[in-house]
Amino acid sequence: MRPVTLLRLLAAAAALALLSCAPAQRADVQTASSGKRWFGDLSPPAENVFTYANGAEPERIDPGLMSGQPDGRIARALFERLTSPDAKTLEPRPGQAYRWDLSPDGLTYTFHLRPGIVWSDGRPVTAHDFLWSWMRVLEPVTASRYATFLYPVANAEAYNKGELKDPAKVGLAAPDDSTFVVRLGQPTSYFLTLTYFYTCLPVPRQVIEKHGARWTRIENIAGNGPFRLSYWRQNDRFEMVRNPTYWDVANVKLDRVVAYSVDDLNTCTNLYKAGVTDWNPSGYLPAQYIPYMRDYADYRTGRYQATYFYSINVTRPPLDNVWVRRALNLAVDRETISRDLLKGSRDPWGNLSPSGYPGYQHPPGITYDPEKARECLAKAGYPGGKGFPKISILFNTSEDHRRIAEAIQAMWRRDLGIDIELSNQEWGSYLQATTSLQYDIARRSWIGDYLDPNTFLEMWRTGDGNNRTGWSSPQYDALLRRAAAELDPTKRFALLAEAEALVLDQGIVIPIYHYSTVELLKPYVKGLYQTALDVHPLQHVWIDREWQTRPGPVAADPRAATDQAGPGSDGTR
Repeated sequence: MRPVTLLRLLAAAAALALLSCAPAQRADVQTASSGKRWFGDLSPPAENVFTYANGAEPERIDPGLMSGQPDGRIARALFERLTSPDAKTLEPRPGQAYRWDLSPDGLTYTFHLRPGIVWSDGRPVTAHDFLWSWMRVLEPVTASRYATFLYPVANAEAYNKGELKDPAKVGLAAPDDSTFVVRLGQPTSYFLTLTYFYTCLPVPRQVIEKHGARWTRIENIAGNGPFRLSYWRQNDRFEMVRNPTYWDVANVKLDRVVAYSVDDLNTCTNLYKAGVTDWNPSGYLPAQYIPYMRDYADYRTGRYQATYFYSINVTRPPLDNVWVRRALNLAVDRETISRDLLKGSRDPWGNLSPSGYPGYQHPPGITYDPEKARECLAKAGYPGGKGFPKISILFNTSEDHRRIAEAIQAMWRRDLGIDIELSNQEWGSYLQATTSLQYDIARRSWIGDYLDPNTFLEMWRTGDGNNRTGWSSPQYDALLRRAAAELDPTKRFALLAEAEALVLDQGIVIPIYHYSTVELLKPYVKGLYQTALDVHPLQHVWIDREWQTRPGPVAADPRAATDQAGPGSDGTR
């Protein structure tokens, strides 16, 4: 493995970050034999090791409790679901289940587990492990933020909310060790894509019951995925080695994966340039350097199902007033943020759900209208901003988050005459604050967990663990229930669009931009493809030391693959 001490060296040199991005420094950029320009060190690792920047230190590595992108990357390497996403298309492929059947009425899935699958401690993986793991997510005492992922299961919602006490009435069963049966409350066209989300990963019951909250410690944890945890130092790195007990270990080419916990974007990019990391994932490249980086062949961009927005705590005055929330929404100049602050790397976006769902027609998005914003603020009782109390914008540590917050702070001062304070917290504290509604306005982003607009709309349902606004609307909840029961795709999308329009009208969120993936990947890394959900099964990744003798990639056109119309789990972006 390449020396990890270089991580600390580069972190200490953060003030000098990205000096090579200035045009005068281009001489130290290596050039491939094909004549293409690459950013930084091109030396493949001596061993079959893949390294990447994972962003902020994960809040948890318990799949049933996590809700962040850094957490999910670790979990997907250590555990495997019933189905596994195709590395290129994300279509559900066999995972721990080698096949599945769907009943003619579309309500019952029967998953058949592979024979001989085991945990990394050698204990067999059975259908009862999946049953226990999914029921654990649904137990009210677990307080899983993603319990709603299992709501399509018959009676799952009622059980999770404590309205149903008998677990036997939930539509989950394990008639034998190799058969897992899931009965839905109504047909759910995207259900298979839910099964490969990290909330649906199995966890080792015996380990959890023995060690409790300490079950994820390195000396206790047992997984069933392609890798197992070999080293973990908080705020430094995770090291994972190939799991010899994994059913498809013969096709896992990497011996080790190293994920660095680094949330400073300059440091992330410096690590990549120095060759400490092979991959700088989307969201970890400073926006101000993107126009220059577009010229390099290892720069990649593409469609991404994610949006960046602010959520509003509607339980606190004056934000409990819908006219205040509408005023704040209308006084955000999204075009300026995307064009000037983010250097065109993101598209301004006034909707909650992203583009890219065939057949789905978005409701009209929110646009910048300072005159109308002032009218709304006056209707709320604060003409010209007079008497408006102090509120703050909360964001987790990131230079881009700070710059956006400062820009919006200036816009609201200029257009509404109000002063807003800024509050910065580390990722774990930020998640706790938003979950417990200890904030006024908070930076949020949402990454689509499956390819359907419902993944962006479901979380605003009353009581959803990811709502984090205090907003509740019986009308909204009813629209989602009607959409869930609607079999006609056109009518279903119309109901979802009506629900999205209601969220925008009530101003509980402030949409800001539509994400695109923007990442850096070494040319010797193969098997890691751009996907709409930014999900990458690492068991398909390998190191090609002969990459220079093969046809090389074409430098990416930074706009060709982005959504020109105008960006879940929570991201740290």
